[in-house]
Amino acid sequence: MVFRDRTTLGTALIFGYYESSREDCTRVGRTVVVGAVAVGVCIALGGCSRSKTEAPAAAPRIPRDRTFNDAARFLAGLAGEAGSPHLQLEKHEAWKSYAKDFETAFKRSDDRLLRPVREFQARELKGAATGGFVYYPFSGPDVLYVQSFYPDAKHYLLCGLERPGSILAPASFKSETLGSQLTGIRQGSASLLHRSFFITNEMSEQFRGQLMDGLLPVALMLMARSGNTIDNMRYLTLDESGKPVEIAKTEDTRGAQPDGFEIVFRRNGEDEQRTLTYLRLDMGLALKEDSAFLKYLHSQQRPRVLLKSASFLLHSKNFSVMRNYLLKNADLIVQDDSGIPYYSYREHNWTVDLYGQYRQPGPPFTGRLQPDLLDAYAVAGRVKEKNFSMGYGTGLRPTTLLIARHPGR
Repeated sequence: MVFRDRTTLGTALIFGYYESSREDCTRVGRTVVVGAVAVGVCIALGGCSRSKTEAPAAAPRIPRDRTFNDAARFLAGLAGEAGSPHLQLEKHEAWKSYAKDFETAFKRSDDRLLRPVREFQARELKGAATGGFVYYPFSGPDVLYVQSFYPDAKHYLLCGLERPGSILAPASFKSETLGSQLTGIRQGSASLLHRSFFITNEMSEQFRGQLMDGLLPVALMLMARSGNTIDNMRYLTLDESGKPVEIAKTEDTRGAQPDGFEIVFRRNGEDEQRTLTYLRLDMGLALKEDSAFLKYLHSQQRPRVLLKSASFLLHSKNFSVMRNYLLKNADLIVQDDSGIPYYSYREHNWTVDLYGQYRQPGPPFTGRLQPDLLDAYAVAGRVKEKNFSMGYGTGLRPTTLLIARHPGR
């Protein structure tokens, strides 16, 4: 057990705070474990009491391991900070060209897709989507849209079937192949920047190659590019009680319990640490009411949710456990028509605001037309305007946005 700052040793012992690191010849990962259990703290301090209205104690600050921020900036085409192990690589024309192209592509995407979302958020969701816990199922590594709709969340949870992955050590980038390596990595985010969603088959192709073995490089790259500083990262799984447990690395194939990574970050210019967690799991038939993942969700605050390009999975009875969890526990859901079916909101007395236009979904989802939603969009004065496209119809057809609020909250 090694502490970088010995002055925090007392606090670290109370909170179960330790750091471990590992490195191999091609991949690196530094991990941090943080636990703060109120009962344990009370025991360590000889007993304590707290009023129900008293704010909870702040979580211990996680020390910075710059490994991940250095890697994120390099992959995002952003100049490294002093002392970065990537500085020599940034002198290559291949990286300079990559950085220039990425800057152009990201600015185009931000102007066309993301800035209108941020403006919409400030107008329609200000005060209703701040702080707390945000859950984004079927997300892939899409940190851009979840942060645009919910910019002030303290904890983001992303979930999907894709491998968590790792990051390449600087020594793994070779001068003679640097251009192709960087281009291959950037392709992992190409569909999001152009179409507003990740295409699963494209991601799978990338992750089967040698350039990336999962979502982590793309998530770090997009976080750096969208104005975040990475403080640390750890790999984790859930035990049977739903408690996060640190692991040395994730496996290539999905196991019985969810696994993934947890990124600790700050918005540029701010000091407050936030968390983004990605967990790999099947949210369909394999998800049971007593599963570790549901226990984990119930240990969090009531979520605010984003559902986008969700393949209409929550329309299926195979995903009824997840759908029922969201309808019972979520405070607010922002979604396109591929999320929870409109009739489910009506059955549970949710308040739903409609934006944009609604048409029959395009291939391969043409059979997912919702007649009741079509009727709702036809009601005069019911639908509000939005000036951006989102989801499967981006750039091709009018797109739909629903903001659903739980009754009584």
